[in-house]
Amino acid sequence: MPGPTGPSGATGPTGPTGPTGATGADSTVMGPTGPTGPTGATGDASTVTGPTGPTGATGSTGPTGPTGAASTVTGPTGSTGPTGPTGAPGADSTAVGSTGPTGPTGSTGPIGPTGPTGATGAASTVTGPTGPTGPAGTNGTVGATGPTGPTGSNGAVGATGPTGPTGATGATGPTGATGAESTVPGPTGPTGPTGPAGTTPTTGGLFYIWGERNTSPATGNFFAFGNGGNSSATGVNLTQSGTLDSLAVQAATAFTGTFTVEVYKNAAATGKTLSVASGASEGYTTGLNLSVVAGDSISWIVVAGGVGGTSVVVSSGIVTSGVVVTGASGPTGPAGSNLVGFNTQTGTSYTLVASDKDKIVTANNAAAITITVPPSVFAVNEIVNVAQYGAGQVTFAQGSGVTIRSAGVVSTAPKLRQINSSSSVICIASNTFLIVGDIL
Repeated sequence: MPGPTGPSGATGPTGPTGPTGATGADSTVMGPTGPTGPTGATGDASTVTGPTGPTGATGSTGPTGPTGAASTVTGPTGSTGPTGPTGAPGADSTAVGSTGPTGPTGSTGPIGPTGPTGATGAASTVTGPTGPTGPAGTNGTVGATGPTGPTGSNGAVGATGPTGPTGATGATGPTGATGAESTVPGPTGPTGPTGPAGTTPTTGGLFYIWGERNTSPATGNFFAFGNGGNSSATGVNLTQSGTLDSLAVQAATAFTGTFTVEVYKNAAATGKTLSVASGASEGYTTGLNLSVVAGDSISWIVVAGGVGGTSVVVSSGIVTSGVVVTGASGPTGPAGSNLVGFNTQTGTSYTLVASDKDKIVTANNAAAITITVPPSVFAVNEIVNVAQYGAGQVTFAQGSGVTIRSAGVVSTAPKLRQINSSSSVICIASNTFLIVGDIL
């Protein structure tokens, strides 16, 4: 029976390397990886590329032999002997032997099979030379478009550009709706020429019809004609066509209440009435303008009253064709003002004077023009007209103590709208003026 294995003896010196034996069959057992040797110095880059030799057949890897103790003397490299069988591993040494000096680099042997990858060595602190740039690869396919990034904040507003040229004047818009009637009467225009005289009528006439009540008439009573009946159907039948123009009432005694009578035509109310006040006994009205034709029947009815006024007579005047009835004269209207001339101004400022009354002051200048309305110069109802003849816009200004009223944007300083615009300056009270016309 064999005894236990004794301790390993000390490793002897490495003998000379024998010649390389024939490559053995591939081992089926992977030997342990030997330690990585130190990195040799980088040789100078060759400037000549040698021809590439044919690749030899890869031999099988032999088993790794036991590691001997480090020799302090590097012997010459002998030929490689055959790889012996792997011995049993010795006990781990607790002492690290010193590293021997690096021997000379031997000639490069044939490339053996690639061993397993060793552990990654520490990063080199020396940058090797840059190799030549390889050929550019083909462009890869364009990747999908990435998502749109968030919108950036608005930049600062740029400076305003110069004003462009004025565009052509647009077409005139439709006429606006008629404004509300002014509450201030406009100035009276000049009196027109007298018309031609009318022709004197050669035909026609005027006649009256009447009815009566012998006692005080009551509301709803009709007036009688002679001894005829008092009803709407028994009026006076006309034999002439014309216009019923007047209505009159006469009583023997005064009425003690308002008495009203109405004209009936063909037994129907016409709305043509006359009222006599209480305390009076007579009255009349004209201008009724009720058309009548031959054959019409006219009568009168009491629509209010019936107190006092005994023995009452009512009458109407009928105007036939060709007769002109002149009514009562109306009140005389105010005298119109007549344009008396022009005052041409070509400066950029002007103050109105008393002699401008009833004139047109024309302002003609390419620059803006100011027309000042002075105090204590014009009387109430006096008017001055102002027209803009040039491109310079006219602006009205208040003199000291003067008040201007207008529909302008600035009511106390209106402007004429454009060339050929005009307005009237009207004194409506002491030092107070109304400006009307084509103003802004």
